[in-house]
Amino acid sequence: MNTISLFPIFQSGMVIQRDKPVRIWGNAPTGSIVTVSLNTYSVDTTADEQGNFIATLPAMQAATGYTLTASCHAEGTQPVVLSDICIGDVWLAGGQSNMEFFLRYEKDWDTVKNYEVNPLIRVYNVPQTAFEGHRKPYPGYGRWMQSDDSDFETFSAPAYSFARTVQPEVGVPIGIIGCNWGGTTATAWLDESLLTKEPLNIYLKEYEDACALYSEEEMTRISLDAWEFEDSPQHDMDFRPLLYGRDYEWQKQYMKEHDGEPVIPMGPYNINRPGGLYHLMLEPLTAFAIKGAIWYQGESDAGHPDMYDELLSTLIGAWREKWNDEFPFYFVQLAPFGIWLGCDSVNYEIVRDKQEKVSLTVPNTGMASIMDIGAYEDIHPKQKMEVGRRLGLLALGKTYGKDILCESPRMIKADRNGNVITLEFNNCDTLTFGEGNNDFSVIQSDTEKDILDISVSGNCILLTTTDIEDDPLTVSLAYKGYAEIHIYNEAGLPVCPFKITL
Repeated sequence: MNTISLFPIFQSGMVIQRDKPVRIWGNAPTGSIVTVSLNTYSVDTTADEQGNFIATLPAMQAATGYTLTASCHAEGTQPVVLSDICIGDVWLAGGQSNMEFFLRYEKDWDTVKNYEVNPLIRVYNVPQTAFEGHRKPYPGYGRWMQSDDSDFETFSAPAYSFARTVQPEVGVPIGIIGCNWGGTTATAWLDESLLTKEPLNIYLKEYEDACALYSEEEMTRISLDAWEFEDSPQHDMDFRPLLYGRDYEWQKQYMKEHDGEPVIPMGPYNINRPGGLYHLMLEPLTAFAIKGAIWYQGESDAGHPDMYDELLSTLIGAWREKWNDEFPFYFVQLAPFGIWLGCDSVNYEIVRDKQEKVSLTVPNTGMASIMDIGAYEDIHPKQKMEVGRRLGLLALGKTYGKDILCESPRMIKADRNGNVITLEFNNCDTLTFGEGNNDFSVIQSDTEKDILDISVSGNCILLTTTDIEDDPLTVSLAYKGYAEIHIYNEAGLPVCPFKITL
């Protein structure tokens, strides 16, 4: 029997982007005429020689309760009918594990899971696919959900919090598409052709060198055996306690007990091969209109910290070009972190610098700083609802035009007068101290000066030190892998880390 089908993201209960042309695509009998209707809007198109079709409907205003129908004039076909369609704003949530981070691991999950259902928030997890024919066996992936769904706990905590922050303020349905995977470098999420020039070509060279270590047959055998282990229920259950949070003594015992387990080598089956997840997970979505993107990633690119600004800028530009839309792109600065399993935070301060540079130089971007909610022995901060709130504030202020304070204070001017250093900040009228350390450092002639007093005066921080000479000195705040900042503006946003020479 002839059939008609739609691309998997088109389902009942979905959210479609408002105020932009609506593209609906799928498969139908070759050469057949397909009619796609969304309430009173309707358009005809023709399936090509491969049976592919795409229909473009006009831009629509926000609405709920729509029905989408795709029918084919070929004999024997049954129409596809989808109900409970919302027209609103759709945001893509990308990155690695701190964006993927499931709601069930959130510090306040016992409270969050009892929030009243907001029917105007809908979420969709793109199935995680490492190579052709693979699909990670996570429940709740590949279908639209609301917060009363039994698998909702496997959705991104920061992305859900973002939606909860934005939706009540803008008053339209919000859809979130989670397209992320723990441990991934940004190079996995863009076309590998963009990595051919220096300095980013180091990623392609490293990939080629890794592939050369195995024959094709060995690579396939080792990789598929490792994936069978990686996708096993037992491995998932063994690893899960780490995501709830365990101290380093527990982690060392875990590493000892699990030493020698299969590892997927870098190669054509690895999630971090350049362009791999872009082609399998992201690129198929790029005909689907979105409002913007939120991003939390960078840990896996700390090995090449000096080029992270170019890497992230390239990714943002590539996504915008593929969508043909200069949409907003908001991202999270790396959190304080010391050690977790075999990972450390070497070069994190450089990555944070590069992230801030992107926020200041790439148009229509913004950065949420979270230097107050890290954990020394955990690469995954557990206060993800607060991370999502800060991303939501960026969207409300910069995209939706709300008159709110939405960005962290940045140091914009520094002066020294005797042994008093005055640091001036933007994005605030008055700074206040919270509970916790503020890791300032003043170094002159390779000697760290004692800081006798830290005080606030309006939008300025005053550091009083032991006697300093007229020679240049370096002032920094939280400029290392693990450090803390607990000085806030009126919106509860912490000061950004910095390093400056005076």
